[in-house]
Amino acid sequence: MKEEVQRGNTKLAVKAGFWYVVSSFLIKALAFITTPIFSRLMSQEAFGEFSNYASWQSTLLILTGAELYNTLNPAYYDYKDDYDGYVSAVTISSILLTGGFYLFFLLNRSWIFQIVSIPPQYVHVLFFTLMCSACRNVFLARERTLYQYKSVAAISTVNIVIPTLASVVMVLMAADADRLSARIYGFYLPSAIIGLGCGAVMLMRGKACKLGHCKYAFKLALPLMMHYLTVYLLTSTNTIITKSMMGAEATAVVSIATSVAHILVILFQATTGAVTTWVMDNLEMKNEARVRKGILAYLGVIAVLSGGVMLLAPEVVWILGGREYAAATQIIPGLVLAIFIENVCSIFTIILTYDKNVVKTALYTGIVAAVNIGCKVLLLPIMGIQALPVANIVAYVVLFAINYWLVKKAGYGAYIGFKQYTALTIGLAGVMVVSFLLYKNILLRYGVILLVGVAVLWVLYKNKDKIAVLLKKRKKQEEN
Repeated sequence: MKEEVQRGNTKLAVKAGFWYVVSSFLIKALAFITTPIFSRLMSQEAFGEFSNYASWQSTLLILTGAELYNTLNPAYYDYKDDYDGYVSAVTISSILLTGGFYLFFLLNRSWIFQIVSIPPQYVHVLFFTLMCSACRNVFLARERTLYQYKSVAAISTVNIVIPTLASVVMVLMAADADRLSARIYGFYLPSAIIGLGCGAVMLMRGKACKLGHCKYAFKLALPLMMHYLTVYLLTSTNTIITKSMMGAEATAVVSIATSVAHILVILFQATTGAVTTWVMDNLEMKNEARVRKGILAYLGVIAVLSGGVMLLAPEVVWILGGREYAAATQIIPGLVLAIFIENVCSIFTIILTYDKNVVKTALYTGIVAAVNIGCKVLLLPIMGIQALPVANIVAYVVLFAINYWLVKKAGYGAYIGFKQYTALTIGLAGVMVVSFLLYKNILLRYGVILLVGVAVLWVLYKNKDKIAVLLKKRKKQEEN
């Protein structure tokens, strides 16, 4: 494959990253915005059932897709001359693997349907959408790796706008008893059709499925799959475990809190996806200082955003679900802190993936996840839903330490700033504690938010000359 872009170029990465974040975050926010509609139109039981279905869909996507699409970034450096052939092989492998899992579910329906707690009539559409989602993920990973941000923005936009609008219309038109089906079919089927189109495009480009490509993909992907699955289980099994232990109504409360945290997850996934190729390109060129400064700036921005979500949690919960979901406010700060620490760990994972050294991080993450889930099962009857954020924070602190050790041992310690990352985490933990105190005094909380806003504006004003210079320099570069 011909080199069409200057890889590792910060300006290109920022431009591509901007459009990727806009498409992945702002457009996906439609799903977040429509949560108040669904929480009011659907019963708490139906709302909880859909949350359980969505959680299993996301969990099984990691298994059935085996995270093969995450091998496209490191594979670029090894298969530049046959990259589309590699992409085609990954697409076919994802389809066949999903089909194998579907057959396994059908052959073991007597017991496995009870574990997932999904009505049997939805299992068939579940696996159809899983296959199509895998194809779409491969397509987007290819385009991001090649800095094709326009196609990423277009597909991401269509994939969320059409399914979201379709699900809203179908739920509004459906009878009360049919609104769960309307939301599932309305959202997931249009998304599946888009995924099918992405798969067809990649197969026409590559027109091959070489055994060597498949072996390379699975060798790298299987440890990645174990890592991402266990990381996902740490944060996204909250609704599944709560439903099993405390019922659908408690699940609905947890789902509202998860929805609030999910807006950050969407943003962080988008930004992480945007910086992955840039980080790997600069690792390839051994630009230590550039990677270290860029990652620190990125984590600083998301720390500020995380703190803002903590302070505004009561208002967001009220908008999403109303007063009956007020209990969700108390677990949001902890969930947000856990998500921030997980995002720091994801930076370590990018480095280890580039180094093709993810077996140990997958193993350690799996052990921590198993212990974490066991603790949630034991602590939920004692502490209630407060156990969920506590268990996640402890788990991610452990993974933070483990992954830092693995990155340093692999020889990439100079690319990261451990002290700075730790300081950001401790600072955000302090904001979490202050948030709990401020929830009791709304006037004081608004005053703090106002002061923080003024402080940000003051910093921007004091640095207006530096900002102006940077903007002029960027404009001059664009003109040239």
